[in-house]
Amino acid sequence: MRRLIALHLERLSIHRTIPALQHLLNPPNASSQDILTSRALPNARLIRAFALTNTFVSRDIGVHKAFVGRAMSLLKAATERGWSHFQNIAIDSVEEALPHADKKDFDAFVQDVTMRVALVAILDIDVSLEELDSEDIHVVSTLITLLWSLSKKPDPIPAQLLPRLNYHLRRLIHDENAYPNPLDFVIPIWETMWRVIATSVAYAHNSSHIFSKLHSSPTMDQFRYFDSTHPSVEWFVTEVMRLHPPSKRIARASLTPLFPISLPSNFTAKLFGPLLRRECADIGSVLRSKHIWGMDADTFEPLRFHSNRLTWEQEMIKSLPFGYGRFKCVAASWAPMAAGIVSAAILERLQGSDFCLVAGKSIGGREGWSGWSVVAVASSSLTSQGPESR
Repeated sequence: MRRLIALHLERLSIHRTIPALQHLLNPPNASSQDILTSRALPNARLIRAFALTNTFVSRDIGVHKAFVGRAMSLLKAATERGWSHFQNIAIDSVEEALPHADKKDFDAFVQDVTMRVALVAILDIDVSLEELDSEDIHVVSTLITLLWSLSKKPDPIPAQLLPRLNYHLRRLIHDENAYPNPLDFVIPIWETMWRVIATSVAYAHNSSHIFSKLHSSPTMDQFRYFDSTHPSVEWFVTEVMRLHPPSKRIARASLTPLFPISLPSNFTAKLFGPLLRRECADIGSVLRSKHIWGMDADTFEPLRFHSNRLTWEQEMIKSLPFGYGRFKCVAASWAPMAAGIVSAAILERLQGSDFCLVAGKSIGGREGWSGWSVVAVASSSLTSQGPESR
């Protein structure tokens, strides 16, 4: 009865204005402990699905500091190795992920490429790209996507899925001391990045010249280069994340007593449980708002980020896909360049004489890539067409 009443009394507030979003994600008078708690409560589903122990599901400040410190160390090491080194791993990853048969689903292909890059270039595992088994990567990718979906539903999750996921992931990441729970790092890195890369390739595959220049010169200057008619890759990736943010809604929650004044707290706690106040920052709505972005808000237009066109309001929120405030994603300034380089490596390879990209009717997300595939040119006379969603 207690649980039923508590669930019945759960409230949800959805915020769709910039001040409200900023206040929710970075409350001015809240302690770090308060913010961690508000993030951990709605993410409890990820403990149920993946048995995560990282900062995204923990209220513990020590866990947060340890995770952020490790993440910053990994990014610093990747940066010090250089973007050319990162690009070489991306190029080799594309080669390893190419279909051995005539055809491979595009989302599975990008997932394979991104997993290899994440493991070798970012997590720096002591295994060569050639040793990473494509079947292990496929199983891990498929199960992460499936468990993510199941975590959003109230039904019990089949008990065999997580052990199977961990078995295949441990075949990829052998070092138990460095990564005692590999999903704590694999999910934050891979689960978002593969979708940004897939969407970037989908938009660029018929006009990939700006990515070709980045592929020829993998530098931050080239990433940010634009001219009067062509956007920079930086703007391109920013526009991808504006139209297709990896998290369309960012949830927060807090526990409050039901009857703080009139009844004894121990009585109400036993009978009703705490009231869970759930709040949601509707990132997707703000990033497509015509009031903010104009009448072409639903149109893919990277040139909107030119300084001559960008308003102060747009500038303020263009990085919302990475969160906001004290707990903004630590990779916010690093990840777009990484996604651009991997996208460029894919686009360059699929313009060769032996493989091509066949486009579906619309751009997907975690799912929804029906019709998209990487095809051996000799096996098919199909030609790729642009997605109707443009």
